[in-house]
Amino acid sequence: MRRLALLAGLAATLIAAAACNSSTPGQPSAGGSVAGSRPPTSAAGGNALPVDQPCSLVSQSALSEIGESAPPTADMVGTAHDCSLTTPDFSIGVAIRTDVGLSGFTTDGGTAQDLTIGTHQAKQEVDTVSGSCVIGIGVTDSSRVDVTVTSGATADPCPTASKLATAIEPKLP
Repeated sequence: MRRLALLAGLAATLIAAAACNSSTPGQPSAGGSVAGSRPPTSAAGGNALPVDQPCSLVSQSALSEIGESAPPTADMVGTAHDCSLTTPDFSIGVAIRTDVGLSGFTTDGGTAQDLTIGTHQAKQEVDTVSGSCVIGIGVTDSSRVDVTVTSGATADPCPTASKLATAIEPKLP
């Protein structure tokens, strides 16, 4: 009887050890969705913001639409992945923010107004002191894309910001 109990204990230990040492190939994934979240989707076929490649949001056709052809450059500005371009008329920035959504859109000397860009909720701020127009496009509760255009002259930066935001929006999840 004692021998049977010893063999049963040894068998249980071997099974447990085998279970701890086996692996299943593939990528881990969550089994369900978290309440209050929505899975990212995109008309462009992607499913996430291209945080490591912010300039991929700014196509050559979008630049042509605002009368520019020079390639933008990618950089980090604070916590945002930024794509920027300076022209004789404007300074342009497209910033991917993954730490704050549209509810965290703040103004710097102007007032924000709600608007819709494509299928996304957005906010626009016009700062007459700095000559800038910022359009924040909400992506998720904790992410957004900001399009900032600052005028180098007396030109209104908002039509350029609007054209660029409209060109970028279909690429967003």
